[in-house]
Amino acid sequence: MTQTPSCSTPLASAYKKGVSGILLAAGLSTRMGEPKQLLPFGESTIVETVVDNMLAAKFDEVIVVVGHRAAEIEKQLGTRPIKTVFNRDYRDGMLTSAQTGIRACQENDAFALMLVDQPFITSARINQVIEAYQQTKKGIVVPSYNYKRGHPVIFDEKYASDILALDAESDGVRTLLKKYSDDIHYVAVDTDDVLRDIDDREDYERALKEKEK
Repeated sequence: MTQTPSCSTPLASAYKKGVSGILLAAGLSTRMGEPKQLLPFGESTIVETVVDNMLAAKFDEVIVVVGHRAAEIEKQLGTRPIKTVFNRDYRDGMLTSAQTGIRACQENDAFALMLVDQPFITSARINQVIEAYQQTKKGIVVPSYNYKRGHPVIFDEKYASDILALDAESDGVRTLLKKYSDDIHYVAVDTDDVLRDIDDREDYERALKEKEK
């Protein structure tokens, strides 16, 4: 898997606000006890559902960061038009996956971070956040439900170097949300789908029941 220039490289265009979608799918799924990426969900799996939602959205590219059980996840994703990159440090936490994904970005104006355990975030919801980024002058765009921050979170490429400079002792990308709070545009949404994730077996069983409705 070949990595390409970072999002932090100079922009080729000053008028097109392109966005790279980065899916963090490298985790160990410790609380689930098995790779939640590969768990059945509807007619496919959790990771396939999230990737297909991303591909149906207005991302200029979709990057999937893998780590634990990487070969199985890549096989499951098949020939989808995505870029997969391996995070050798995936055992060190989610920040390392975000950094790996950022390094693999094309020269887009921004990048969006998404989590693999949030299959209820639709392409329409993703597009709502992308469009908000393209219309605002703010450098960070976050969907919000009942004043709680959700995903995807879009960062202007100017913040790539800040995230790449973070270490394990930091609070991850939340560090930027605190430091640059005046540069955040919040998108109020009418669903908690932007908040919901699947951490354990109880979450998964509940999600399956809702999926079947």
